[in-house]
Amino acid sequence: MNAPPATVGSKNPYPGLRPFEVEEFESFFGRDRQIDELLTRLRDHRFVAVVGLSGSGKSSLVRAGLVHRLQVGHLTSAGTRWKVALFRPGSEPIEALAAALDGALGEQPNRAAQLRKSTQELLNSTGAGRSPSENLLLVVDQFEEIFRFQRDKQLSERDASHFVDLLLAAEQDLSPDYRIYVVITMRTDY
Repeated sequence: MNAPPATVGSKNPYPGLRPFEVEEFESFFGRDRQIDELLTRLRDHRFVAVVGLSGSGKSSLVRAGLVHRLQVGHLTSAGTRWKVALFRPGSEPIEALAAALDGALGEQPNRAAQLRKSTQELLNSTGAGRSPSENLLLVVDQFEEIFRFQRDKQLSERDASHFVDLLLAAEQDLSPDYRIYVVITMRTDY
């Protein structure tokens, strides 16, 4: 009697329509040049925009490429200690930012209300939950939602402007401690 052939279990390395996540870095390959360019730009500017066509892999590049490389020390000037707050802005970008910071740094009561007070509050509120040598990477995925929700009147111009000012103020702080880096992904049609 012949036994049926043994089947070998294999896992599909491709996530389909969703982006690769940080922990899937081993299956993410072929974008080394772009990751190196992102690392260089982030080292030089601390604010980087990844802009491309819809479906071109911007989110995967940042998540499984850049974030992984940062965590293993490929941005030597910044070290290997990173806290990452990754979020989509949606129709309430300040609340989304606050929730992402709570997830990365630990909950802080009324963080969203604090962030609304001043553009400096992002800098002031992110020292708690990390040591001076730990960097904070803010990843605003699908930044174009700011424009879409504003156009659809689901987001006020004032809130959108304040959110952008928070991010820009964080990038302007050049202190050697409690450094904040910002990466946004955005579709080219916006």
